[in-house]
Amino acid sequence: MKIEKIGEVEVVVFDNLSQTDMVKHCFTTRYGGVSQGYYGSMNMGLTRGEDRNLVLKNYEILGDVMGFSKKNYVTSQQTHTTNVRRIYEEDKGKGVLRDRGYTDVDGLITNVPNIPLVIFGADCVPVFLLDTKNKAIGMAHCGWKGTGERMAERILQEMMGAFGTEPKDVVAAIGPSIGMCCFQVDDPVVELFQGNIEFADDIIFDDPKEKGKYRIDLWETNRRLLANMGVENIEIAGLCTMCDIERFYSHRKMREERGVMAGVMELKG
Repeated sequence: MKIEKIGEVEVVVFDNLSQTDMVKHCFTTRYGGVSQGYYGSMNMGLTRGEDRNLVLKNYEILGDVMGFSKKNYVTSQQTHTTNVRRIYEEDKGKGVLRDRGYTDVDGLITNVPNIPLVIFGADCVPVFLLDTKNKAIGMAHCGWKGTGERMAERILQEMMGAFGTEPKDVVAAIGPSIGMCCFQVDDPVVELFQGNIEFADDIIFDDPKEKGKYRIDLWETNRRLLANMGVENIEIAGLCTMCDIERFYSHRKMREERGVMAGVMELKG
């Protein structure tokens, strides 16, 4: 994992994805855009209440520095589901330059080159998947609910069904999000994980600072879900968004007065 600065724009990129030379990808930080106030400065969220033209300018800036196909961005419409949508040629531009026409989608997959798939986060876990054999990609938004409901596993299953993906051919990355250092939860969240995750006891810990509270390791949960399916090449950013609100937006720390980061990946043509 590297934090790269290109002009004023700062992004997180993954070594394992870069080494394939098959995709353009990044996870944005707060640096390098034109957003103002508490949105400053690289807010990627068009539904956060900020002037739409400023956010569109951020997409243009990001596209210029990363080489994304700027007219072809396709975004998720996240509601903490495990719904995955396959993206086709005719979907180009949905969510940025034109209406999506779909709702309740937390994962996107495609085998069409030159379409940047976009998911959002401000503490939630972004998961990047690349099938190096069949040339297909997937992007998943895995918040605590999505993680507990096995979203990382779900999107890989969708790629297997759609593209013939075999887990051993997948390169995966787990982006910046809230770390176990900060992810304090109570009984209902613990119960969700215990009901759905067979290794829950390995990733849930008593909170050392507050009796009756717990900590959950979302990075390890998502890594293990993928590894248990047979994915071997997994890189974890290891950057906690709540620990570093100078660089990242954090819902837990900033509540509604914030923008959002974007995880973006496109297959090269």
